[in-house]
Amino acid sequence: MDLREGGSQFFGSDEVYRGSKVAAPRYYKTQDVETAPSNLILHSCPVELSRSLAPSLKPVMLRAEEFIYQEGDRIDFIYFPVTAVISEFKMLEDGRAVEIAVTGNEGAIGLSLMFSETKTSQNFTQVSQAGMALKLDAITFGKLLRSNDTLRNGLNQFVDLYIKQISQKAICNMYHSVKERLCTWLLMLQDRSGRSTLKLTHEQIARTLGVYRPSVTCIAQELREMKLIDYSRGGISICNRERVKKSACTCYLELSYA
Repeated sequence: MDLREGGSQFFGSDEVYRGSKVAAPRYYKTQDVETAPSNLILHSCPVELSRSLAPSLKPVMLRAEEFIYQEGDRIDFIYFPVTAVISEFKMLEDGRAVEIAVTGNEGAIGLSLMFSETKTSQNFTQVSQAGMALKLDAITFGKLLRSNDTLRNGLNQFVDLYIKQISQKAICNMYHSVKERLCTWLLMLQDRSGRSTLKLTHEQIARTLGVYRPSVTCIAQELREMKLIDYSRGGISICNRERVKKSACTCYLELSYA
């Protein structure tokens, strides 16, 4: 089952958003066809499964830098990002945090419930880009998982990608320069959010990459002088994706799904 093809498009329907204070996402055009942004795992589900899921999926707006889970928190909900992008972190002994995975509309947050009986988060999970997600309570998720092979197979595909990302990031954090890692991360965020301008601060970038802020400021200034990016207070735009790709490490090709 290809996560980019087939399946229902109920996420753009009124059924999910009716009665909620969260507005349905804006439609965008792809090849002259209007399509609502959706989570690719859920989008790939057959129509019957989509209909059974719809009443249990609750749309929520996630704020930038909001913690979804902290390490040791009980996992009560699974989050399927639609326009939000969520990062997972491990804390270093000196108090710094390093991102180990980033998830957008290609995946889900809280899937350790599939494999662990402890039902607690192993990582710090924080919103990198504000946006919408659909959340499903853990009890309903468990029941659906046990009774539906299609959903389980779709989630297993994402888990494979997730494990690959963690492995690749371990190599990236150890061997690649901060400049390369920053370019890779900006591309990954843009792929997953679909935004031309990313709402970021230098301090947030420094925390994510596990480096000090002056390093990020110097690199960002260099990239702006090269006309690869532009930035203002709280926002960074990629001006030339192809040149940013050339400045990124090879991990981007390994971690990209776009």
